[in-house]
Amino acid sequence: MTRYIIRRGLQSLLLLWISTLIAFTVYQLAPGGPLQFMDDDPNRSQADISRLERLYGIDRSIPVQYAVWLTGEDWLPQNDTWQSGRCLSAAERCGRGLIRLDFGRSFYFQGEPVLKLIGERIPATFLLAATSLVLSIIVGVPLGLVAALNRAKWPDNLIRVITVLVNTVPSWWIGLLLLIVLGGYLRWVPLGGMSDANDGSLLDRLHHLVLPAFVAAIGGVIGYSRLFRYTVLDVLNQDYLRTARAKGLRRQTILVRHVLRNALLPFVTGLSGLFLLILSGAVLFENVFAWPGMGRLALLAINARDYPLMMALFVISSFLGILGLLLVDIMYGLVDPRVRYG
Repeated sequence: MTRYIIRRGLQSLLLLWISTLIAFTVYQLAPGGPLQFMDDDPNRSQADISRLERLYGIDRSIPVQYAVWLTGEDWLPQNDTWQSGRCLSAAERCGRGLIRLDFGRSFYFQGEPVLKLIGERIPATFLLAATSLVLSIIVGVPLGLVAALNRAKWPDNLIRVITVLVNTVPSWWIGLLLLIVLGGYLRWVPLGGMSDANDGSLLDRLHHLVLPAFVAAIGGVIGYSRLFRYTVLDVLNQDYLRTARAKGLRRQTILVRHVLRNALLPFVTGLSGLFLLILSGAVLFENVFAWPGMGRLALLAINARDYPLMMALFVISSFLGILGLLLVDIMYGLVDPRVRYG
């Protein structure tokens, strides 16, 4: 297992590097740029644009910009071709590069360290994602179990009809509808944000969290209820279950020791995938509910063409995705002793 983890870790680093190379090139070739805000300024001049391009270092070629972002500026020759104006005017503003865990400084936020901006918003995103994951499990798993144990009966049919109907509607649209009804008309939930300006207590944060977490968990509830229903039905049809019934074991014992335990393997596989799915959907959910997380920051970075901030968010998201897949493989071996890695 240790050798497998090391080998997969090295492969993951290579995959992460290739993905950053592709993403950086695509971002740079996309129309617009960090200076597009000057398009509406009638007093702008080409000299002003050139000065800012030189200041931020975006007048350099894409390979040079990528090398600077990856390995830093402080080792490059001190001239306009290789270093940005910010770095030339103040050595401490030279980027140290991704390999030294320095994602650079934001264009839009006027030189703020990118890692600081993301660090301020990561807790909010992980709080929303983790709460949604827990809700998905504690609601979706019992629904799937009830549906499987009552196959072709009215509980099973009702759960399947409801999940199909809900799955046909986008989650963000359901969120907007609930926000209008529960927040606008009934005033049962806040209209947005993570806490009130003059409060910030635990109860206040939970009050703001309940609706975004519920909406973000809708997809997980549907997915887990279906997955658990199918896996439980598959286990119930196995020969060793018939043997257990023939031995006279109680229904509860069979359910806990045999059915639930053997239905965990596909469940573990989907656990990380759902968490990453919720994280990837943060852009939609956080903007619908004005949640101050990485999703709102990502949308702002994309609209402003803030290359350092965009790339930092991409790298962190890719790292979480790769790490999630690796953890799934490890948990697979822990849950099922039959799984061995050569």
